[in-house]
Amino acid sequence: MDQVAAVEKTLYDLQVQVLDMRDLLVHIRSGYPRQIQLENLRDSRYEVMRAIPVVLEEDEGQYVATWYDADLFGYGDREQEALDDLCESIVSLWEVLKRESAGRKLGKTLTRQWAFLQKVIREVA
Repeated sequence: MDQVAAVEKTLYDLQVQVLDMRDLLVHIRSGYPRQIQLENLRDSRYEVMRAIPVVLEEDEGQYVATWYDADLFGYGDREQEALDDLCESIVSLWEVLKRESAGRKLGKTLTRQWAFLQKVIREVA
């Protein structure tokens, strides 16, 4: 009986591995994660001076757009919604850091992040 149990366990383990590999193949075929270059913040007040590398990922129908260099991300039910949300996050962060830097209220980390953003984005209006 021990041999039958061992064979059943091995069979079960193999089934789990096959299902994991199938999920991995589906993920690979979906083309995610993939990297794009964001060249527009969808806000006429700002200009992207240097393309922003964004990683798009999909997980169970939810899309995430991440700008790892700035530690910012956006979510959405579609790729475009995730990108739009990321753009809104970038603009919001810009506005907060600009306001706080004027009052010299930024700490060391946020001062570095503000300097980094200013190398990539600029106000045009």
